[in-house]
Amino acid sequence: MSQAVECARQVIASWSRLYASRNELLKRYRSVWDIPIRDNAKEVLLESLRPGARVLEIGSGDRHLEPFLADHIPGFAYKSMDVDRETRQDFYSLDDVKESFDAVLLLEVIEHLPFAEGMRLLAQIHDLLSPGGVLLLTTPNLAHPTHFYRDPTHLTPWSHESLGGALISLGFYVNALYRIYDAPALEKLLHKYLALPLHRFLNVDFTHTLVAVASRGGS
Repeated sequence: MSQAVECARQVIASWSRLYASRNELLKRYRSVWDIPIRDNAKEVLLESLRPGARVLEIGSGDRHLEPFLADHIPGFAYKSMDVDRETRQDFYSLDDVKESFDAVLLLEVIEHLPFAEGMRLLAQIHDLLSPGGVLLLTTPNLAHPTHFYRDPTHLTPWSHESLGGALISLGFYVNALYRIYDAPALEKLLHKYLALPLHRFLNVDFTHTLVAVASRGGS
């Protein structure tokens, strides 16, 4: 059993550890309304990557992010992993990855996995990151009334406190959480300012996606 898998197994078996980590996250983001809003995840992605970064995208699909990053990140090195063998990838299993990376991208993936498998994946990612390396993860915002349930392949809902707590319990530092709201200007104005009191009263969010930026410590 790998060190990452053993770490995930221990965390999953310890409700108290998960609970304590979730409470640590809640000190910074008491509710979803404490999480700042960004227009799109690509903004956060570009802020998180430095020139020359070695990047691994997990669940990369058609690798459409590669040309976008090439246009914006000087000297970056991109590799991809996806289980779909009908697509062109560098790796088809995370077990085949034997190198470290400055950044790992996990975009709209973790909700498709059972909880225990998602925890193991996060633990493996932690081991693949260089010290100080960052994980950028997106998942449907559970506080939105419908976004998670639009896709029948979604298996595990991740609230902001569950996601942040899981990352902390596995040894990550949560640099930041964001909510993504990509909408026309008039709609943004309506929801962010005019209708916000009603949204908060009903505890129904209008943003559709959560972004977590987390880093690996160590030397």
